[in-house]
Amino acid sequence: MKKSVLIFIVLLTSFAAVAQQRISGIVIDKTSKASLPFANISISKTKGTITDAEGKFNLVLDDDVMSIKISYIGYKTAVIPISKNTNYLKVQLQPSQEALDAVVLYNKENPALQIMRDAIDRKKENDPERKLNSFKLTAYNKLLVTANPDSINGQIDSVFTKKDGKLIFKEVDSTNYSFKKDITRSHIYMTEKVSEISFTDSKGKREKILATRMAGFKEPIYELLGIKIQSFSFYNNKYELFGTAYAGPMAGNALSKYKYKILDTVSNNNRESYMIYYSPQKKEETSGLEGILYIDRESYALQKGIAEIKGVIDIKAVQNFDYNETFQVWFPTDKEIQIRKGKTDEPVTIFGTSVRVSRSTQQDSIKTVNTNKQDVSDFVYLISKTKNFDLSLNKPVTIRGRGLEIEIEDQAHNRDEAYWNQFRTDSITKRGKETYFVLDSIIEKDDVEKDIYLARKLIRGYYPTKYVDLDLRYLIKYNNYEAFRLGLGGVTNANFSTKYRINAYGVYGTRDQDFKFGVGAAARLDKRTQTWFGMSYTDDLVETGSSRFITDRRAFSLFEPRLFNIDLFYETRRLTANIEHQITAKTHANLMLSKSNIESTYDYGFVNNGEIFNSYEITEATFSVQWNPFSEYMQTRHGRSEIKRGFPQFAFQATQSFDGFLGGDFNYTKFDARIAYEISPLNKGVTSFLIKGGLGLGDIPISHLYHTSPNNPNKDVLLQRFSIAGRNSFETMYFNEFFSDKYAMFQVKHQFKPFKIGKSFRPELILISRFAIGDADNIERHLGQQFNSLQHGFSESGFEINQLFAGFGLSFMYRYGAYHLPKFEDNLSFKFTYYFSLGF
Repeated sequence: MKKSVLIFIVLLTSFAAVAQQRISGIVIDKTSKASLPFANISISKTKGTITDAEGKFNLVLDDDVMSIKISYIGYKTAVIPISKNTNYLKVQLQPSQEALDAVVLYNKENPALQIMRDAIDRKKENDPERKLNSFKLTAYNKLLVTANPDSINGQIDSVFTKKDGKLIFKEVDSTNYSFKKDITRSHIYMTEKVSEISFTDSKGKREKILATRMAGFKEPIYELLGIKIQSFSFYNNKYELFGTAYAGPMAGNALSKYKYKILDTVSNNNRESYMIYYSPQKKEETSGLEGILYIDRESYALQKGIAEIKGVIDIKAVQNFDYNETFQVWFPTDKEIQIRKGKTDEPVTIFGTSVRVSRSTQQDSIKTVNTNKQDVSDFVYLISKTKNFDLSLNKPVTIRGRGLEIEIEDQAHNRDEAYWNQFRTDSITKRGKETYFVLDSIIEKDDVEKDIYLARKLIRGYYPTKYVDLDLRYLIKYNNYEAFRLGLGGVTNANFSTKYRINAYGVYGTRDQDFKFGVGAAARLDKRTQTWFGMSYTDDLVETGSSRFITDRRAFSLFEPRLFNIDLFYETRRLTANIEHQITAKTHANLMLSKSNIESTYDYGFVNNGEIFNSYEITEATFSVQWNPFSEYMQTRHGRSEIKRGFPQFAFQATQSFDGFLGGDFNYTKFDARIAYEISPLNKGVTSFLIKGGLGLGDIPISHLYHTSPNNPNKDVLLQRFSIAGRNSFETMYFNEFFSDKYAMFQVKHQFKPFKIGKSFRPELILISRFAIGDADNIERHLGQQFNSLQHGFSESGFEINQLFAGFGLSFMYRYGAYHLPKFEDNLSFKFTYYFSLGF
């Protein structure tokens, strides 16, 4: 009996093996021999495919298929017979002058242009995010990095070196054998995600991640969840693939970016559509999108979209739409994206950076020869599939808050199998389960998760312990007053509490031999709006004339260039109480009340109402708001983070000092504003603009005036002024040269694409120009310190050459205009730059 069952299984599997045949091939122009991208291949009335951007195709056919039909606009349709021995086809189509049936020529214009013009003009009535008032759906996503074991030759490889025309045995290489064995057992990597997608026309779209699992990790890498692998719809003006936004083929200006051509007409859901091929009008250094749009012939809505990128890696994205009769809208139902090793050296941009490859050449006298010609990397690919289900259209949807792109439930990483099985539209296979088991074991053994957690914290300037993150900003710094500033600081992390935080630091100056410290605590009043109430006390030094926006997020840098040469500080003992609140995810506000006791560390007196103040008290109320309308944010159990930085960004701050309230000595009002803007076309240079200004009214001592960020040491010789250039500071403006109670500054930078000089030598050129203008009323009230105002306008221009060696570069700036100095070299700034890079 067992023998009969075994024979039956063998016969059954053998039959399955011959019941399908695999055919690959290419479709070309018979006359020019050029490949025909996205040619339509019909296998039956309901089944078919298209060629890729290079005219190539792969088919898996049932045994009863006797022929296939291949059509392409402008060419005669070919019917190709299929025999049992067919495994490769080279199809040559004959050009034809016959027009496509039912396509109307508009004044002899390319008909594809008029079709696309109509499709773009009617986006408002076809795009689900414009036509519908609301929708809600559940989406299941599975991402695999894998390979097909059947395509890999698993033989043991013999490696030889070729020298003087002879092959000399070098070693045995079992890479292919081991890889095939491993890939048969499990995938290389795997992730799953279940999301609830909600949309209203008033609040936009929100993704709430209900469950997430990344092989090997107990808690997901949140930064990866924030990367948009594929846009929700082809209707968007920018179509995103792996964190890089490309000009969309249905954008408002798409007709100036892409060229279009009709390939065929096909039927989908019993409705005909035009197959429109699109490709970039200009072939740039990095490949652009090209692909197919299936445009409904009746409504000019999108039925299906395909986008491809070819280069060092090949990317193919597909998105399908289904027609909803009730609301008469084509709605996206599923999407898929694949990445494979490319066949060219053309760079491709993903994750916002350009991916390149340098192929080394070997000398003719010594060459490695492998008996197995396969490279396993040729067979590895990434595939991500998303399926939308439980769709609800134009029914009440509640989205709490505004501006948040992604929200991750606190327990999303702790879901059990029963929970997952409610949502899986693609059941997990034995190979998939083994992937989780293998990677969970490997990553736990090698403590990879801990290393990633550490790296994430280090980038932000923390060294994590179990309950406290040590603040690396306080370890060591240098300035002209304290010399070396040594210390330690820390803040409690999410393991301590997600509702409360405590922070403290202490530092010691080796020159002034004084100890400074700060302590603070805060409590979260509301998680969704990230409302925190906190109090703090500091006894420390503050740079004279410095100003900051209290809504600015924490910044960490290995170097703080301006600190090295600052020598004008005042001592402050400051008590503050503040409340911070997210008005929307894109709008952050902070209200602070502070009382400060201030003493100058230098000879200074401020004349006010006939009295000279050498030390004084200031009581201030400050309101600040930061608005980043085009940035995108994600909420996790660890807090809120920016996942996409958009421009422009706006900041505004108002400060009022009270005379007589809580012992305050002065009455003044200050208004500060800042606008930052950046233009970064894909694969081109980056141009950035910065505009800042401040207006102070009333009795303002020098400690609270504006200095517009000077960064030139007060030395007589150029080389003695050689130091570190700042990011947004005036490099030729001497420290303590100017103070103002009102000012405006403008900066423009243009960073060119890195110059490819050598394999790893890619210097970057940045052109810089800065201008500041201001004024100071009643300078004579400030005793002991001599300075000028900026009433005539200060100008400097120059350039940086960065990444010359290990992140270091050089800066050259020149001072000109009204404050040009008589001695030529006094107008020059020559410094080095440092830009930390992780090599991404």
